Amino acid sequence: AVHYTTRAELEAVESSLGLDNGSVIPLGVEEGVVDSSMNGSELFREFPMLSGRPYVLVLSRLHPKKAVDVLIDAFLCVVKDSTFRDWRLAIAGEGPDDYVTLLRQKISSENAQERVIFTGWLEGSRKQQMLKHSSLLALTSFQENFGVCVMEALSQSVPVIVSPHVNLANEIRTAKAGWVVEVQREAIERTLRDAFSSHEERLLRGRAGKILSQNY
Repeated sequence: AVHYTTRAELEAVESSLGLDNGSVIPLGVEEGVVDSSMNGSELFREFPMLSGRPYVLVLSRLHPKKAVDVLIDAFLCVVKDSTFRDWRLAIAGEGPDDYVTLLRQKISSENAQERVIFTGWLEGSRKQQMLKHSSLLALTSFQENFGVCVMEALSQSVPVIVSPHVNLANEIRTAKAGWVVEVQREAIERTLRDAFSSHEERLLRGRAGKILSQNY
């Protein structure tokens, strides 16, 4: 047998290679993993620009296939609107120096260093607290066979914005646990505006995500 982590992954591989011996066994996340030893005040002392503000979290390897550059462009367009000026983008991860330099140059060219925060690689209680306090998680990749960070976010009732190339996208769309958007700046910009505009909608989709995550 061949082990796949999502139905979409199985269909993509087996249809292209003429296989018919696959089994879908999803990856899983632990429940109750938030470490109470690091509360929000400690987190925000480390990252004061996030304190008291809603933020979108990117929790991922920083690689061109993750399209973080497209997300940054869309985010910076949206927060030029005074309605959304309090929003922040937290980028938690590491990657190739040339790509990370490109991302930092984008932010510097817009004088947006206070709006987009690079936290470096996070793990343990620091990662869980960053997830817990986020308003949205974004993974707008060009390809993603599963997306563990997506399920980690949903397990903490954090709604997500993903591309259709994240193979959990169909499950997220069906459960109404977030937003599915093409990897295109204008499309992501519209989706961010929709998500930023309604706290109640984020709560609803976050609750749906929590229910979905219990299957994993």
